[in-house]
Amino acid sequence: MLNRRLPRLLLMAALAMLPALSHALACKEGGRNGSVMITEDIGSTVAVPITLPSGEIIWHSSVRTVNVSCYKDHNGLREAEEVFFYPNPRKDSSPQGVQFGVMYNGRPNFDPNLRIATGQVIPKCPSNIALNQCPTTDFSLSFQVVIATKTPYPGNGSVGKSQFEVLQFDGVGGINDIKGSNLVYKVTGLDKIRFIQCAVKVSLNPASNALDFGKIAKTVKGLNPAVPRRDFALKLEKTCDDPVKVNGYFRGINGKADAYTATLVKKKDNSDSGLGLQLFYGDGRQLRLEQSEFLAEFFKGDRQKTVPMFATIVPTNMGKVEEGPFQGTVNIDLDYI
Repeated sequence: MLNRRLPRLLLMAALAMLPALSHALACKEGGRNGSVMITEDIGSTVAVPITLPSGEIIWHSSVRTVNVSCYKDHNGLREAEEVFFYPNPRKDSSPQGVQFGVMYNGRPNFDPNLRIATGQVIPKCPSNIALNQCPTTDFSLSFQVVIATKTPYPGNGSVGKSQFEVLQFDGVGGINDIKGSNLVYKVTGLDKIRFIQCAVKVSLNPASNALDFGKIAKTVKGLNPAVPRRDFALKLEKTCDDPVKVNGYFRGINGKADAYTATLVKKKDNSDSGLGLQLFYGDGRQLRLEQSEFLAEFFKGDRQKTVPMFATIVPTNMGKVEEGPFQGTVNIDLDYI
């Protein structure tokens, strides 16, 4: 009995000593000799109201548009493979009270165990050339990194880290752990996050939370009225005396025509109406979409602020404008500073 088991045990040990296969894809910014690190500081202090539930976004990075170059690494697959965002590539312990996500194609992704498909595919490498000579595939994509709340909040008021590697560009085989091989996004300045005792509530005036632009006519020259406009105000109410600055992050649910214009859709089928919505401060300054814009500063003891604003309708494609009602939705997230 012992003599029969021994060869099997030896074989298992020998197999265990073989090196694991590495299906490696290398991805860098700006070519094979390009950068492997994107570093972004959170900037000024970020305040986190401890009354917020988990999942509330409290910080948005700038929109990053990167030119990525990917190629088969020395032990890579020859087959075609898709490029992914891999969260937390170092498998580091997360800061306390917060979580990280990636905003891609208009959707936030927070699952730390779920890779995010970029839609970019590295083609198959021909069998008649060496792996280290496989051609490079270049592409450009845009994304944002976001920080959201995660309960329970730390009792000492500190997230416990100053920086965190949020994501890595990599292939279908998983994380390429060869040092300096793949592009990583790192956020720094996490020690600037502070926790406060209350939140700011936002409401719209009119209280219906809707702006009705009435009837708009299409003419040979454009729209009539030429620039349909509706005034409104954001009412901000703070529930404690802590000082805080508040920014607004405005996002069109139906997409955007450009950085300043949210897409409006036809009510009958939600297709593009050829019209867009633009937002302005009361003094005429225009707001950008999907960027953090200053709204108000609460000093100690302040409880309420009003931010006058107005919205206009603009044509984005007059060829699509047809008779019938149109609609659109803009969400407002608050960033605390």
